[in-house]
Amino acid sequence: MARWRSSGATRSREAKTWSGPSAITAVVLGLAAQQTLGNLIAGLVLISVRPFKVGDRVRLQAGGLAGQVEGVISSLGLLYTTLAQGQDSIMVPNNVVLSAAIVPLREPAAVDLRARLRPDVRPSDIQTMLEEAISTPTRGEPNISLEEVDADEVVVRIQATPLSDADGPRLADEVLAAVGSATEHPAGSGNGVTDDGRRSDGG
Repeated sequence: MARWRSSGATRSREAKTWSGPSAITAVVLGLAAQQTLGNLIAGLVLISVRPFKVGDRVRLQAGGLAGQVEGVISSLGLLYTTLAQGQDSIMVPNNVVLSAAIVPLREPAAVDLRARLRPDVRPSDIQTMLEEAISTPTRGEPNISLEEVDADEVVVRIQATPLSDADGPRLADEVLAAVGSATEHPAGSGNGVTDDGRRSDGG
């Protein structure tokens, strides 16, 4: 009879030994599932309510963000909302986004210029000139893309966006000054940069 009680006590101790880690694992899994479910529900709410859309620039203010985060909405997922900051991306859990104050921001107009380069000037040279000439704060580095290439000249498109919309004219002046040392005139008759940063077609 005593032996039976001893065996039962051993099984009881073993059960307690195994129940400890199992309980911890269950708590961890439960918290993870709760957080995932919360993000999923918040994602469905955001997709349904649509307080912003892909391409919008917003500022999120919440305690879960340790203050605030600003960027352009690049994707809306069921679990995360992704914001782009220049070349970087920030993934914010949807339950944090849903509890945050959302401040829409106006996207500054970009300086957009087509330039016809001299034969001895390369696009990489233009990049260096822009880096040296531009002192206005910009959203990321200026973008240079090839548009036309022939035996005598190269036409490139230069795009740069100021950090503040008020700095658009200043940024346009700096871009024109940098390009002016590499070309005699912008590509096309009358093409230039207006005060709001848009390319003028001479109309």
